[in-house]
Amino acid sequence: MSLTAVKFVASVCFLLALSACAGLPARGSVGGQTIETRVDSEAARYYLASYLAGQRGNALLDERIDRVYRSANGNLPDRGELKRLSDDFSIDFASLYFADRIAFLPDNRRFRTAFDHAYDYARKVLPEGRVQLPAAAADYEWLFIPSYLYKRAPAKGADFAVPRAALQKVGLTCHFVETIDDGAVDTNADLVVTAIRARAHSDRRLIVVSASKSSAEVALALTKLGPAETWHVAAWVSIVGALQGSPLADERLLPDLEELIGKVDPAGMESLTTARSRERYAGFRIPEHVLVVNYLGIPVTGSISSLGRIGFSQLKSYGPNDGIGLLSDAIYPPGVTLVELGRDHFLLGEQLDVTAVALAITVIRWLEEHNANTPNPREIKIPPPER
Repeated sequence: MSLTAVKFVASVCFLLALSACAGLPARGSVGGQTIETRVDSEAARYYLASYLAGQRGNALLDERIDRVYRSANGNLPDRGELKRLSDDFSIDFASLYFADRIAFLPDNRRFRTAFDHAYDYARKVLPEGRVQLPAAAADYEWLFIPSYLYKRAPAKGADFAVPRAALQKVGLTCHFVETIDDGAVDTNADLVVTAIRARAHSDRRLIVVSASKSSAEVALALTKLGPAETWHVAAWVSIVGALQGSPLADERLLPDLEELIGKVDPAGMESLTTARSRERYAGFRIPEHVLVVNYLGIPVTGSISSLGRIGFSQLKSYGPNDGIGLLSDAIYPPGVTLVELGRDHFLLGEQLDVTAVALAITVIRWLEEHNANTPNPREIKIPPPER
C-alpha cells in the first residue's frame, strides 16, 4: 500500500474515533421514522427531540423554526435553501428539515406507509421462503444498471448482487446491464438505451433500477428514447441518485482514488462534475407515463457510516449531503420519494434482501393502483415531431 493510501486509511480511523464522542445525543421521529443518534447543534437536537414532537419549550428557536416553515412554498427546499438553513442553524438541522418536508407530501406519505407494511411482511416471510407477490408481479421484469466502479468495488453493492438475488429468489425476472464501470455518463447511457430497446419485445413491462452515477445514465437514456420508445417502461427506481453530479468530482480526487483501486478513466470522473451534470440534468425529460421512485438516505453527524464519513466532512461547506452528493440533487421530480433516515449514500445497516423485496412489492402495487385508469402506453398515440 502506498504512502497516500496509508494516510487515507489513517485519516478515516482518526475521524471515526472523533465521531464516537462528537455531537449532542438526540432522539425523535421524522415522518414516522424514529432515530436515536448524535447531532451537530442544539438547534438540531431541539428540532428532532422537541419541536417535531409538538413540545415547544424554547421560544427563540420556536419562532426561528416557525419562520422557516412559513416561508416554505409547498415545494421541497432546493440546494440553495438547504445551504442557507445549514448556515443559519446547522447541517443536521437542514437535513432533518429536508426529511420532514419530504414526508409531508401526501404521495410520499402513502408510499412510505405502503413500503413499511411490505417491509414488515417481507422481514417475516422471506427467511422462510414463503413470499406471496402481488398477482400483477408476473407482468413486470426488472432491469438493473450498476453504478460506478461496480466491477472493482462490488462489496459496496454497486453491482446490485444482493437485491438481484433476492428478487430472483421470490420469482421475479431480472436482467443486468454490463456497463463500463469507470465510463462516462453519456457513454453508458447509450448502453442503457440499447438494453431498454431490447426489452421492448418482451410481454412484460419494464422496471429499471439504478444507483448513484447510473441514475444519471438512466435519466439520460430515458430522455433520448422519449415516450415513443419507452411505452414498455413502467417505472424507474433511482437509488441515491447522483443526478446532478458531486462536488467531490469537482475537487479532483482522482489521484487519491487511483491510489486505492488503480487507474480509472478520467472521462468518467469528469462526467460527474457538477457543472457538467447540472447542464445535463436541465435537459432530462422523463416520459410522463414512467413512475419515478427516488430512494435515498438522509444521514446526520452521528449516523454517517465509515464509508461515507470522509466525503460527508468534505461536503459540509456545500450543505446537507449523504457522503457522496448533495441531498437535494438525489431527487427527480415529479415522482415519489422514500427516505431512510440516518442512512447515507451506501445505505449500510439495512437488510438489503428484505428491502429489495419490500420495495419491489410496493412499486408493483403502486403501479397497479395508480395506473388502473391509465391507458396502456403501447396504445398512446405519439404525435410526429414538429418540422
